Formats: sequence, C-alpha cells, structure tokens
Amino acid sequence: YAPATLVVVGLGATGDLSRYAACAYIIARAIFSISYWLKIPMIRSLAWLAGKWSGPMWGGEFVATYNAPTGGTLLSFSELRKGGKAAFYEFEVFEAREEGLVFTPYPGGKKKETFKLTSSEAQRAVFENPEKDFPTRIEYHRAEKDRLVITPSGPHHGSDKTETFDLKRVAE
Repeated sequence: YAPATLVVVGLGATGDLSRYAACAYIIARAIFSISYWLKIPMIRSLAWLAGKWSGPMWGGEFVATYNAPTGGTLLSFSELRKGGKAAFYEFEVFEAREEGLVFTPYPGGKKKETFKLTSSEAQRAVFENPEKDFPTRIEYHRAEKDRLVITPSGPHHGSDKTETFDLKRVAE
C-alpha cells in the first residue's frame, strides 16, 4: 500500500499518462477504503449480542459467548453441557462481506452453510438460508437487558420446527 500523496508526487512529474494513473489509483483506494469502512458499522450493529449467556436446553445447560465485534467480525462459541461434559459445541463467525452481513456456524468445528442477514432492527437480527436443511432461519433477539432469545426454525422432516433458546446473561 502506497499513500496516495506519494503516488501523486512520484508519478505526477512524469507526464499526463502518469497523472491519470495516479488519479485512477487514488480513486480506487478511496472506493476500497469507503467500502471497507462502511462494513464496520454493519457488524457493530450486532454489538448487543456481546456477553456470556446461559439457559437450559436439550436436557443440559446451553452456554453461548459472543465477543464484541472488531475489525468487521464478531466471533462466538456455544456449548451444551451435560453431566459436566461438553455434549455439543459450535463456533460461529458473523462478518461483513460484499453480499452483506453473514453468519457461518461451525458445529463440532466443521463449517456449515452460511446464513445471510435478511432483517434487522434494534436488538433483533434474522439470518436465513432457504437452501439448507433445518434450520433455514435463525433469529437473535435481545428480549431484555439480561435476556437473549435465539430461535432456529424451518422445515424439518415434512413439518415446521421451531426451537427456542431462552438465555440469561452470565457474569464473566
């Protein structure tokens, strides 16, 4: 990466063609910078997820930890604890991409299909991927200051299925 002023000074003295190249470079860098910085607020819109959350689910204790969004990414880790052991775990990546804000789960550490943000409002976000098996829709909702509700839903074996993870904030 060369600062635009150095490009103009370095190339500007060698003729009109170089000045055009320098201008094109400056415009390209500006477009790249603007597009990058515009994505940062998109991921920051999920800052309300940050924290550690826990609640009963599937005969155990479900614990989810969401990091604060940084650099265009929000990372999370979830696990189901049964009998003092992790019965299930999942990593999650929320990130700003060209197509918008997306969420990719890694259940058991293995990448699954990516979900795209389809609706968002204050402390509520809905991600969908109609191409995959259950769930095709995942809604995150900060129902109260210390309460996070995650609702996966979609078709499952010929009928509609909805699960509700009603989680309370845990002191870290």
